Amino acid sequence: MFKPGQIVTISTRNKNYTNDGFLTCPIERNGDMRLYERIDLESYPSWNDFKGKSTKASDGEVVTVCRLIGRPERIRSGCDFSSYDIYEILMHGKIRQVFSHNLFPLIE
Repeated sequence: MFKPGQIVTISTRNKNYTNDGFLTCPIERNGDMRLYERIDLESYPSWNDFKGKSTKASDGEVVTVCRLIGRPERIRSGCDFSSYDIYEILMHGKIRQVFSHNLFPLIE
């Protein structure tokens, strides 16, 4: 679990799907991912879960955790529930949401 104000890095390499096979972020051809203003907690996983404006994020990019948003309502099984926790982060002066699956603590 990440805490508000914690500095973390974005993890994109082989991380656009969870171990359960659910997409956690759209990935571009160069390996960067798109982070959106909102991940739909009610519909995830579905075909249209990422909403609003997006920002490109690169592997290893440093961001700040703002707060825990929650976990999608449909996620009830799987080995690692915490992978599906959605956090609000600050990057490039913008607020975006991301699954914990794609975050890595900078300092533990």
